[in-house]
Amino acid sequence: MTLIQTLQLEAPPQLVWDLLVEHGGALQLVPGLTAGPDGRGTLRVALAGHAVTYRGYARQHVEEPNHRVTWTLSGREVRGTGRGHAEIRARVKELAGGGTDLRLTVLTEGKGRLAEVTEDDREQAVASLIVRFGKNLKSELPTPDAGPAERPRRVPGHQTAPQLEIVPPSAASRGTGARAAALAAAGLLAGALAVLVWRARSRR
Repeated sequence: MTLIQTLQLEAPPQLVWDLLVEHGGALQLVPGLTAGPDGRGTLRVALAGHAVTYRGYARQHVEEPNHRVTWTLSGREVRGTGRGHAEIRARVKELAGGGTDLRLTVLTEGKGRLAEVTEDDREQAVASLIVRFGKNLKSELPTPDAGPAERPRRVPGHQTAPQLEIVPPSAASRGTGARAAALAAAGLLAGALAVLVWRARSRR
């Protein structure tokens, strides 16, 4: 499924661009997307009246000269066996009368819940996300009456266009944790037995 929508913004293009791409700013404005500093997180969406949560990854690819950026989100259903994949292409362009034209092209595909609902349901879900994303974006941009626009502040130690990974713990890491816990328990048990033997000998 492909859906194209355009957002008209009053802020200048460079300010909009900086907010979208710096430190994965656009991903932080996506409603339902939760990601911590380590990049782990989930995406919760509403499909045909039902909430579906995905766990996977998100990446950002920037084309600086053309003011184009692509975000890729892909993951598995937390409660289910389905998968979801979305590619969002954004183009930032200056309007003739001032302001910014932000065109979003969204491509989605998947199995499980995404395949079970109709295309109209998928379009409605994506359109709802874009509307809420647009509101979040506008709330972060200065209004024309707010004075001279300032560039978003850079956070020291971060790159301009980071790659945000949202990866669930692997089966191998879970197995390593279980083995470590078992070894620790065995060590405690051995220590307790040694103390009991020492006390028994001391009483003789």
